[in-house]
Amino acid sequence: MFKTLIAALMTVGGMAPAIANAEPQTIASAGQGSSTYNYALAISKAANADSDMDLRPQPYDSTSQASPFVNSGEVDFGLENAIAVRQAMLGEGRFEGHQMENLRLVARLLPMRMTLGVREDSGITSVQELKGKRVPSGFLQAVTGEALISTMLAADGLSYDDVERVQIANFTAMAEAFVAGDTDVLIHVIGTPRDEQVSRNVNGLRALQLGGADDAADQVKSLMPVASLQMLEPHPKLTTIKEPTQILQYDYFIYTSADEEDATVTALLQGLYEGKDAMVESVASLEWFQPDSMYVDVGLAYHPAAITFYKDNGQVQ
Repeated sequence: MFKTLIAALMTVGGMAPAIANAEPQTIASAGQGSSTYNYALAISKAANADSDMDLRPQPYDSTSQASPFVNSGEVDFGLENAIAVRQAMLGEGRFEGHQMENLRLVARLLPMRMTLGVREDSGITSVQELKGKRVPSGFLQAVTGEALISTMLAADGLSYDDVERVQIANFTAMAEAFVAGDTDVLIHVIGTPRDEQVSRNVNGLRALQLGGADDAADQVKSLMPVASLQMLEPHPKLTTIKEPTQILQYDYFIYTSADEEDATVTALLQGLYEGKDAMVESVASLEWFQPDSMYVDVGLAYHPAAITFYKDNGQVQ
C-alpha cells in the first residue's frame, strides 16, 4: 500500500523534485491555487522581505508528495498538517515501515480550521442531511483526506457507509469535482483564498456545523487524536462563517531536513517572526498565526537551529 502511495505521490502529474542545494530556496506545497500553495506564497513573501532569503513555492500534486524530497534534502522546506507529518516522522499509518527519519519540525504555522462545506443553494443545512449524498473519497495522493472526512462525519454519528463515495486523487481534485457538480460536499478549509474562490464559483458556500452526536468529542479524539472541535465566531474576513459554528481544528507545521543549513532555518524563522502583517495580506486565515507561539511540544524533533531560535526568543527554556 505504501509503495503504491509513494509511487503516486512522486510521479503523478510529472512533478520533478528540486535540485539539491540549488538557489533559490524552496518550500513545498500542493498545486497552484491550493490552500497550501497560498500559504507558501505568503511565507515566501514574509521571508524574502525580512531576510536575505530567496524562497519560492515548489508545487506538487499534494503536500504528502513532497515529504520524501524534504527528507532527502532536495527541497528545503515543506508544509504539512500535524497528522501527516507525525505519520511520516514516526513511520505510522501509511508510512508504516517507511519512516522519514531525517524530517525535523521548524515551526507551527497556524491552527488549520475546517468543516464540511456544501453549496449554499443545495438545501443541505446539517451534516445529518449528507446521508446518501456524493462525498469525496480515496485521496490516493493525500494522506489525510479520508481520515478528515471520516472524523467530521463521525462527529455527527455518520460514516462513509451512509454516503455515496466519489473517488478523487487529492485536495485540488476535490475542489474541482465540487465546483463541477460531481460531489455534494468538500473539506472546507476556512479563510483560504482557494475556498473563497470555490464559494464564488458556486454562488455561495455553506459551512456546516460539526458535533451533532452526543459523543462527538470522543469520536474526534478516537479517530484523530491531534484534532479537536472548536467554536468559531464570525469575522468580516471569513465570508462563509455567518454565525458561531463548531468546526474541526488541528495544527499545521513547516518542516525541513535535519541536514538543512542552520542559517537557512534561522532566516526563515526570522522572516516569519517579523512578517505576519505581510502574510495576512495574502491569506486571511494567517491572522491565526502567532509568531510568539511557533514552538509547541508535540513529541517530535525540531531542527537544532529552530530550537536555538526559540530559546533566544524565550519560547523554549
